[in-house]
Amino acid sequence: MKNESRITIRKFELEKDFQSALNIWQEIGWLESSKPEDNKGIKYMFEASDFLVGEVDSRLEATTGFIPASLNYQGRELSLHALTGVVVSPLARKQGLAGRLVARSLQQGALRGDALSALLMFEQGYYNHLGYGTGSYEHIFTFDPAQLKVNREPAIPERITAENWEAIHQSWLKRRKLHGFATPNPPEVIRDMVSWKKEKSFGLGYRNAQNEITHMMWLVREKGSHGPLEVAFLTCRNHDQFLELLALLKNLADQVFAVTLLEPADIQLRDLIKLPHKQSEITRGSDYNYRSRVEAYWQVRVLNLKKCLKAVSLPGPEINFNLELSDPVEKYLKPSDEWQGLAGKYSVTLGPDSSIAEGFKEGLPLMEASINAFSRLWLGVVRPTSLSRTDELKAPEELLQSLDRLLAILPRPQLDWEF
Repeated sequence: MKNESRITIRKFELEKDFQSALNIWQEIGWLESSKPEDNKGIKYMFEASDFLVGEVDSRLEATTGFIPASLNYQGRELSLHALTGVVVSPLARKQGLAGRLVARSLQQGALRGDALSALLMFEQGYYNHLGYGTGSYEHIFTFDPAQLKVNREPAIPERITAENWEAIHQSWLKRRKLHGFATPNPPEVIRDMVSWKKEKSFGLGYRNAQNEITHMMWLVREKGSHGPLEVAFLTCRNHDQFLELLALLKNLADQVFAVTLLEPADIQLRDLIKLPHKQSEITRGSDYNYRSRVEAYWQVRVLNLKKCLKAVSLPGPEINFNLELSDPVEKYLKPSDEWQGLAGKYSVTLGPDSSIAEGFKEGLPLMEASINAFSRLWLGVVRPTSLSRTDELKAPEELLQSLDRLLAILPRPQLDWEF
C-alpha cells in the first residue's frame, strides 16, 4: 500500500473524533453542516455502532462502521453486520484505505459471530473487491395518491414524532418480516433515522390497546406542499394494515400530487394504481410525473458459512456438491490475522437439513465460486444457472439445473432498511 507508514487504523472515539468525522462527511457532500448541534442524529448512530477510523499523519481522513442487526432468512433471524459510514476524504483517496477499513470491519463482524454482512452501495458492484455480491432489484414508484385503488376509510391516525423513536423501534422489531428483511438492533439507530431532515419529515400511524405502534409511515417532504412526498419507511404487521396506510396516503391527495414509495417484496404495486400509463403520459415533464424505476443498490456477503447454511431448509431432493470458494477480502488482511476470509474447499448439502463442512467429499460434483456469487446464490438473489453466465461461478450444467429447481422456492430478498 502507498504511503503505508503515514497511515494508521484505530477504533473511533466519540469525544475525540466526532467533529473530525463530521468535517469529512460534509467535505464529500453527505452533510450540509458539520456543526455538532445540527447532527445530533449522527451522534446517536455513532453511539450505537462500532466504527473504525483511518488516519493520515495522525489526522482523521476516513471512517467505516457497522451496526449490529439481524436479517430474516426464511423466518430465521441471522446476525447481520450492517456496514455503514464508509467515507474517505479527498486527501486520502486511492491509498487503499477504504478497502483496509472495510476488511477490518468485516473481520470484527466475523469474530463477533455475525453470519453475514450487507451494505448500501453508491455504484454497481463497487464493493465486489471485498467479497460482496449485488442484491435484488428494488422497484420504486412515484404516483398520484388519488389514483390508488384502495376503497376503505382509514381511522384517524396519530402523529408520530422523532421523540417516539423507542416506540418506532419496537414497531420495526414487530413488523412483518419477509425474506431478506434487515432490522437494526440498537434503538438509537432509529433515533438517527428520524432525526435526519427533522424539519422536513413527520410520521403518521396507529397504536393498539397496549399502546404499541402497530403500523406507521415516516414521510419526508423535500419540496413544496404538493410533493413529491417520500415514504422513507413504513412498518406494518399484516396486509390489512398496509392497505390502511395506503388509504391514508390517498386521503392526502387533495394537496399532495405525488408520492414516492418502495414496492413491498410480496406486492406488485401497480395492481393498486389506476391508469399508470395515462398518468405517465399526462404528467410527463412535471415535478409530479408518474414514474417507476428499478435499482439494485445493496450488496451482501456471507461471513459465517456454517450459520448461513444451517438456516437453509428447502423441500425436495437433497443436493450434495463440493465447493471451492475464493474470497478477495484476504488481500486486505495480514497473514497473522485471526480471520482470513472464507476461501477454501468445502462439501455442501442443500435440502431440508442443509450444512457445510471443510474439505471435499469423493465423488461429488464441483462448484467453483467467489464468495460474492455464492452469497447471491444462498440468499436467492439470482438463479445458479444465471450466476454461471454472469458472475464468478462454475459448475456442471446438471448441478446448476438441480439447484435452480431447489432454490426456486426462495422469494425475492428485500432489505427493507436503508442504512
